[in-house]
Amino acid sequence: MKITNIFTSDIGKRWIFTGGEAAAGGFSRLGCFRGCAGLVEEVIRWDMLKETLAERERFVFNTARPGLTVWDVLAEFEERVSRYRPSALVYLSGEEDGALDAGTFADGLRRLERRAEEIGAGFLWLPAQDPLTDANAVLGAVGGRPSLVTAEDRKRYRLVPEEETFPQTGVLRLKDAPMRWLFIGDSITHGALHTRGFDSMAQLWEKYVREDLGRPDDTVINTGVSGATAKEFLERLDIRYTPYADADAVVAMFGTNDCCFPDTDAAIFLERMCRIADLVHTNGGQLVIRTPQPVKPEAGPRAEAMLPFVEAARQAADRCGAVLVDHFRNFDALRRADPAAFDACMGDAVHPGPRGHYRMFREMAYAAGLCVRGPMLGQSCAAAGDGAFPTKGGYENPAVKNVQKQD
Repeated sequence: MKITNIFTSDIGKRWIFTGGEAAAGGFSRLGCFRGCAGLVEEVIRWDMLKETLAERERFVFNTARPGLTVWDVLAEFEERVSRYRPSALVYLSGEEDGALDAGTFADGLRRLERRAEEIGAGFLWLPAQDPLTDANAVLGAVGGRPSLVTAEDRKRYRLVPEEETFPQTGVLRLKDAPMRWLFIGDSITHGALHTRGFDSMAQLWEKYVREDLGRPDDTVINTGVSGATAKEFLERLDIRYTPYADADAVVAMFGTNDCCFPDTDAAIFLERMCRIADLVHTNGGQLVIRTPQPVKPEAGPRAEAMLPFVEAARQAADRCGAVLVDHFRNFDALRRADPAAFDACMGDAVHPGPRGHYRMFREMAYAAGLCVRGPMLGQSCAAAGDGAFPTKGGYENPAVKNVQKQD
């Protein structure tokens, strides 16, 4: 069954991308540039369908892992595909499948397509080449627009050495079994447009846990939606939370939009964040609360209006036993010490750009005590052609603990 009717007004449609190393698109392969799944997500959740919040709920999950063949995906079909009840399954074949003889591979593809049909999902297979070529091939096959990202865009940012550290505020404990990480929030979590083809914070986290933390079977689910508030999220739990309520860790970031509504003050926002915390803890999950980062003066009244909401997010983390990632404190320290470096982290007056998302990822790793000083934490993202802004005023935290495992 081909992927059809995926752009209708029906909400909550999910895409699953899976396969081997090329489909996984890890950091060692792509750096902080997006893989095929992330590039497709940008188009179907933003470029094509952005008029209403509901239209931005076509979620894309990547369950690929280096080393998998089509037969491995068949053997793990429940865990990698059907548990998510997808409308579309995209299989990207790579070097792993190339080691199979042609007949064995073809038989596996036929079986995978049948399994997809059995759960009502459209199926698409293509041999992986490079992320942008693959993304446009997928989009073309399903009647979508091409990605607005170009091959030249990939040259806009580069990785540079980074030594800045941040305070540890809590501990996220890792299980021995594969974990699911659910990111919820607004446009900053959604990560569209201002990332310019580079990874959002959630996408960087996926690369980090799979490679640097050595957890290749962990899955990151991002149901952040541009324009969302805590109130609106609680009204749409059936789409953005309930299907993933068994997530082992939930990462929540609200407040940037909440502060713009006259009927919502910081006390109401605090109550809503605590309701979210109660949901997560009732379902056995660990919770991370991220504060909004500062905005630029061009954001107007929002710059002052958000301050009580930042404090409310801090209070919610303290009251509810969540790990706090204080983006506001960390970005504000950068802004005071080096305004040019702060500006370089922003994609516009409100939203972080690629460098800002990379910084947020690093802040969360330190805050949660999940620090592995490997390739990702040891670098940051900088605009190509610009000097790497020296980071001043960073918080030295030599007592950061190693990764914590849950018994």
